[in-house]
Amino acid sequence: MLAERGADLVLVARDKAALDVVACAIGDAHGSCCACVAGDAASGETAGRAVGAARALGGLDILANIAGWYPTALVEQTGDEDFARTIASNLGATFAMCRAALPALRQRRGAIVNMSSTAARFPTPGLAGYGAAKAGVEAFTRALAVEAAPDVRVNAVSAGPTLTQAVRELMASDTTGAVKAVTASLPLGRLAEPEEIAEAILFLASPRASVVTGQVLHANCGGHMG
Repeated sequence: MLAERGADLVLVARDKAALDVVACAIGDAHGSCCACVAGDAASGETAGRAVGAARALGGLDILANIAGWYPTALVEQTGDEDFARTIASNLGATFAMCRAALPALRQRRGAIVNMSSTAARFPTPGLAGYGAAKAGVEAFTRALAVEAAPDVRVNAVSAGPTLTQAVRELMASDTTGAVKAVTASLPLGRLAEPEEIAEAILFLASPRASVVTGQVLHANCGGHMG
């Protein structure tokens, strides 16, 4: 969607081959320049390379921190490595990318949009580590909004259950009816589409949200109101 609106992109992920596929698809569809940076987003070295790639494209206006990982296991069944990776991929990556990007964003009075989740506010068995990481993202968003002002706006989108490919696969094999039960509990009676979450991100990144900073926008079909 950023490319549809004329943005050049720097894509960051671990899988270089997958990045190249996405970059080619975006370039073919929208003519945008797409630089690919393969690496761990929680690494300061990777974050530095990503910002350098953005500067090479002309500068950095928007940082969208979407990377994350969420294993499902009860606390007593969660190993140290899985917990550490959950915190690193969700909160650590957000911190590393923001820290690296701030100088470039300040130069162009840019915007940061971080990704949170309803798991940050609703205790969910099996997602204790993920919820803790996302709660940290929200606290970090508010603190950084104060530090980065007035040059850079910092906000977050808290997504509820969303029809990603992984969720569609889960629904296909959902013999317990858990996904249907979650859907029925939402006031809008459905799950969000990925494009709808993207629209929320784009709004916060755009000049239309020019007076919005330090906020968490809840995009969850009414699953959380407040």
